[in-house]
Amino acid sequence: MMNERASQILVRFPEWRRVRSAYGSSLHQHLKKAVPETVMIKFLSNIFKSFFVAMLFLTAANAAGDSEKVDFTLPDINGKLHSLSDFEGQWVVINFWATWCSPCIQEIPHLRKIAKTTEPVQPVVIGIDFEEAEKDVLQEFMDQLQMDYLVLIVGEAPLIPFEPLKGLPTTFLVSPNREIVADWVGAVTEQKVIDELSKQVAQFES
Repeated sequence: MMNERASQILVRFPEWRRVRSAYGSSLHQHLKKAVPETVMIKFLSNIFKSFFVAMLFLTAANAAGDSEKVDFTLPDINGKLHSLSDFEGQWVVINFWATWCSPCIQEIPHLRKIAKTTEPVQPVVIGIDFEEAEKDVLQEFMDQLQMDYLVLIVGEAPLIPFEPLKGLPTTFLVSPNREIVADWVGAVTEQKVIDELSKQVAQFES
């Protein structure tokens, strides 16, 4: 069952209640204080604002038949900014995750393998940490799990059209034209993503 702090985060999107997350091993015990209460209060104060802003953007986009390329700019753990547009022309796998999410942890080895695959193409893997955790705690977590792909930190503004999310983890496949062509809610496997990637690459190149 979910710990209290993880349950608080679910307020942002009620659908997350169907995602069962917990601290699964001693590796995660030190994460119980990863999000200070003062930071959590600030985070929660923006929940409803972010949700309704996201819904307004989605409504407007759907009404207009918006086909603009997706993009965002977020910092990595050292504060360096990265944009999705930096990777235009490449296939990108975007994974929303959190340290308290057991399914997220289970899929990290698969994401590491996906980042190293070369068939049919070598995709860029970007993990977006969907929480507010202390830098030192997050760095320790990433080191222990050998997260050697790009990890970015979510901001306060919703990432349209990726948000609102239906749960964690959520993974998106983005084409070289920066269009979302597939998505998954729940833990992914290397095979599942590579199979979809192969299908999408064939369609893209035909």
